[in-house]
Amino acid sequence: MILFQSCKTPGLVSSKVPLSNGATIAKYLKTIQYSADGKHLFGHESTIMMGVGGEKDWEIKTKNEIGKNISTQKSDVKEMTGQLPAIMGYDAFKLILDITDGPNRKAEVEASLAAMKLYRDNGGLIAFDWHIQPVLLPGYRERAYRMDERNNNPYIELMKKEQPFYHIANGFATKDKWWMAYKMQRLKPMAERLKRISADGSGIIFRPFHEADGDWFWWGLKWLRGDQPLNGKEALMKVFVETARYLKQQLPGILIAFSTDKLNDVNLENAKDDEEIARRYRDEFSSYLPKDSTDLAFIDIYGMDLYTGKENPSASLNEFKVKLQGLSLIAKEDDKIAAITEAGDRGIPSEEDGRKPTINWYNDYLFSWITDKNVHVAYTVIWQSWSNNRDRTALDPDDGYFVPTYKSSAAGKDFIKYVQKKQSIMLGDFRSDLSKFKNH
Repeated sequence: MILFQSCKTPGLVSSKVPLSNGATIAKYLKTIQYSADGKHLFGHESTIMMGVGGEKDWEIKTKNEIGKNISTQKSDVKEMTGQLPAIMGYDAFKLILDITDGPNRKAEVEASLAAMKLYRDNGGLIAFDWHIQPVLLPGYRERAYRMDERNNNPYIELMKKEQPFYHIANGFATKDKWWMAYKMQRLKPMAERLKRISADGSGIIFRPFHEADGDWFWWGLKWLRGDQPLNGKEALMKVFVETARYLKQQLPGILIAFSTDKLNDVNLENAKDDEEIARRYRDEFSSYLPKDSTDLAFIDIYGMDLYTGKENPSASLNEFKVKLQGLSLIAKEDDKIAAITEAGDRGIPSEEDGRKPTINWYNDYLFSWITDKNVHVAYTVIWQSWSNNRDRTALDPDDGYFVPTYKSSAAGKDFIKYVQKKQSIMLGDFRSDLSKFKNH
């Protein structure tokens, strides 16, 4: 096993980085996954595309706001630590907004593509989630993928009736209108846009149809049942596998990730200890996976999305550790990369300026999970800094940002301490480590 030592000196990277192929990146991730000290890549969603640091929120909307040099890009993480994350998470639906929402969104698409390419060309990984918009239904825009936000999706009742994802799954065999609409209006243009970021997909992680164990997205298991042959997890995995197959044919270097939410429906009754509980989470995660070994081979990464609640975050401290132990078990058995594919503390906005007690989430929670001797994950991606209504005077602003923005706050100090740990691999560290790895 090759282990790496990082000097953790702040600094950003220059352009014209020699890029690694997908196989090398996958081997590297598996290596650090089993490092004895919990070494892992740190990622942040939309890290150079939006943030809340400073006097007002910011978001990049046009290509001319993207510079030529990665070191000049704005980032809440960079402002706090002097470094950029090794991974930039991003929502893939933003790459085809001109197709789903109309040509007036073209400028935003070009900005997204320019930013992703800049990050990848400078040695970073791009980890895409995909809040996909439905097909063959009228008037969908942006957050219409949510089944629990009526203000953003006025078509929820129609979605329940039509079950578009269910029909896509069952339409693959006959290549009916549902499947063809999905392929031609979503999948094909997505592959074409991803090639503009990385010609063969190297350096891209693609994670579609996440958190299907919940019911808040239109691909959730609750909406995948009816009188057709494929139901529930089989319907979900049919679309997932065929999506992965298509993308790997088009971009052979791409890494495909499958992630659940917290698997809260697992029965823990009469479990004698944490080891048994971990095995139950392993078994539940396994129940989603394709039974055919050829299909399973299309999945490179197993993940979980783990957010602590703002009401009682301490309840998740041991619970999430055991969930990750279960994820680590199934990843080792199947020889896959494991990751915390989304994470964050929903209490940070009011913790940061003293309206709620700080729980030191990055060190006492996230870092303690990753460094547990029975947890083996290669990376984590913290959710994006964003704000619907950033009211700094409200008792609980509920803004939803997950990276602190005040260096002097308790939450800010906790975040900086986490980033400075040798186990937390940032962009400069990743480039250095991967170069050494390639030369062995």
